[in-house]
Amino acid sequence: MAVPASPDLLAWMRGFAEEAVTDEVTAAFVRKVDDRVVDQIPTIAADPMLTEILHGSTRSQWRSFVTNLTSEHQFALPGPAADLARSLARRGADLGVLLKVYRAAHHSVFAFFTEVTDTLDESAPPRDEALKYMWSRAEQWMNDSVEALIETFYEERQQLLEGALLRRTRLVEDILRGSPANIDQASNELAHPLTHWQSAFIAWTVDPDAADATNRVLHIANRVARELNAPRPLTVMAGSRDWWFWVATPSRPELGSIADLEADLDKWQIHLSSGSPSPGVQGFRAGHAEAKAAQKVSLSAVIPRAVTEFADVELLCLVADSPEMTQRMVLREVGGLCGTDKNLAQLRDTVLTYFSNSHNVEATAEQLFVHKNTVRYRLTRAEKILGHPLTDRTAKVELALRYIALFGPPKL
Repeated sequence: MAVPASPDLLAWMRGFAEEAVTDEVTAAFVRKVDDRVVDQIPTIAADPMLTEILHGSTRSQWRSFVTNLTSEHQFALPGPAADLARSLARRGADLGVLLKVYRAAHHSVFAFFTEVTDTLDESAPPRDEALKYMWSRAEQWMNDSVEALIETFYEERQQLLEGALLRRTRLVEDILRGSPANIDQASNELAHPLTHWQSAFIAWTVDPDAADATNRVLHIANRVARELNAPRPLTVMAGSRDWWFWVATPSRPELGSIADLEADLDKWQIHLSSGSPSPGVQGFRAGHAEAKAAQKVSLSAVIPRAVTEFADVELLCLVADSPEMTQRMVLREVGGLCGTDKNLAQLRDTVLTYFSNSHNVEATAEQLFVHKNTVRYRLTRAEKILGHPLTDRTAKVELALRYIALFGPPKL
C-alpha cells in the first residue's frame, strides 16, 4: 500500500525526480545496482552481452520509476526490462536467475535511497518520511516488475519450445515422406544419428483426463532408450495424447526388455507400439510405419496389451482389412481352442509362447514359469483338440491364436 505524502514531500520528490533522470544520476544508480547483481550471479557475469542487456533493463526501470514517483502508481514494464527476461529464457537459464537479479537489486535500491536521504538538509522533508515514501513506491514497482517479468519469461520459453517442436516436427515429417534431405545435417539438427539402427515407437495415453500425460509419455520414452542402452530418444508430439519417438543404436537392439515396462505402462495408463529395428533412414521410415500399423491393431483390440510389437502382430496387420474372412480362418484353424474357458486360454497362451520361442520346450517353460513336462502336456492337449501336430499349418495356427489374444475368440 502506498504511503501518503505531504505537499512538502511531493514538492521535494518532484525536484528529486527531475534530477534523478539525468544521465549522471541514472548512471550512478545503474552502477550501484548492477555491480551487485553481476557480483552475485555468475550466469550474467560470464556473458558480456547479457551484462549489457542488464544495464539497459536497470536504466529503463529507474527512469520509468522516477518519472511516476509523484503521480498515482501506474506500472508499465519497460521494453529493455522485458528484453532481459526474454534473453535469459533464450539462453536456457532457469527462472531462478531472473528472480536472483531482483533480489540483488532489492538490496541495492534500498541502499541507494538511504544514501540520497542521508544528504537531506533542514529545508527538505524529514529523512524518515522521504525514505519511507520512496521505498514503499519502489517495493510496489519491483513487485509488479517481477510478476510481469515472470509472465514474459514463460511466454518466451513457450514460444521457443513451440518453435523448436514445430521445426523438429516438420523435419521429421519431411524424412517420413521421403523428401530429399541431407542426412548429416538432419542428424545434427535433430540431435539423432539417422545412420544408426532405428527403433520406432508410438506411445499414447488411454486416460483423456490425465493432466501430466506428456510427462508420463516422455518418461516412458526415456526408459525405453535406457533399456536399449541408447541416448535420449528423438520425440515428436503427434497429438494431444500421443507421441512418436525413435531410439538410435549402433547395432541391432533386442526389444525383448521393453516388456519389463508393462507394469509402469499399466499404472500410468500408457500403451506402446513398436516397429522392427532397421538401419538408416529407410529403417526410420519403415519402423514408424510398422509402429503405426501395430498401434492400429492395438486400438481396435478387445483385449489390448500395454506393449504391442509389430513382429507379434505383423500377420494381423496384413489381414486387418478383411475381418470377416479372418474370423472364418480363425474358426477353421483353431475352432476347438476358441472357447472362453480358462483352461483353453491357458492352452492358447502356451502354444503361442512355444511358437515365439522357436518350438523350444525348455525356453517356453522358463518364460511361463512352469515345468517343461507341463508344457509338453499342454502342447499334446492342444494337438489333440486341433487334430494335427503343431508342426502342421504353423503359420495359420499362430495367426489365429494371435488374433484371439488381441480380439478374443470369434463367435462360434
